[in-house]
Amino acid sequence: MTNSNATQLIMAFGRKARDEAREARTEVYRQHILEAAERVFAERGYEVAKVAEIAQDCALSMGTIYAIFPGKAELYGALLEARGQELLRLARELAARNLPPRAALLALADVYIDYFVEHPEFLRMHLRSGASWALGSATGDPAQMGTWRDIHALQADIFRRGVEAGEFVNQEPGYLSRTFSAMDQVLLAEWVAGGMRDDRDILVRRFRDMVERAFCLRLPAVRYRRTAG
Repeated sequence: MTNSNATQLIMAFGRKARDEAREARTEVYRQHILEAAERVFAERGYEVAKVAEIAQDCALSMGTIYAIFPGKAELYGALLEARGQELLRLARELAARNLPPRAALLALADVYIDYFVEHPEFLRMHLRSGASWALGSATGDPAQMGTWRDIHALQADIFRRGVEAGEFVNQEPGYLSRTFSAMDQVLLAEWVAGGMRDDRDILVRRFRDMVERAFCLRLPAVRYRRTAG
């Protein structure tokens, strides 16, 4: 290898290392910005919140924020998309377990409660948007609408299997899926309005009870007859 080739190789490795370091730094900044934005949007609401408040919360310059997100709308959309993908991943993992329909639906109810209890700022932010969880995204962004459609489709498949097995009320699975999402939203909205005082176990029991009363068919009690002898 000539000295010229060796120099070029060293320079190439140096550029790659710098690029990788820059990408890693940008990703760290991106996560800090998203976390700060979630807090500010939860407290102030999208319309009132300012990028300057987000910059102050995460201790980064507005220039750094605008270098990663072109504006407040893109930042808000990125946050919704990231959280939506997390929820979709959890729903897919549960669907892959191939549980019986009733068990799958109750497990999914637990998954949703756990997620929002762990991410209360995102919950407050999303509730502030006024979006209907039964209908989809707060922004109308095609990617976010696709995420909601995928989530509802996974839920609808559980309901379809349950209706076919005689475990759930005989309604259109898509309608049952949207109703399930609406019930989740109402329960969690009341939790937020009440100061989020109830713990996770109380919320889980309440949601499971709502789900079973709304969707699950009760098998008739078996009557035993005493026989002679």
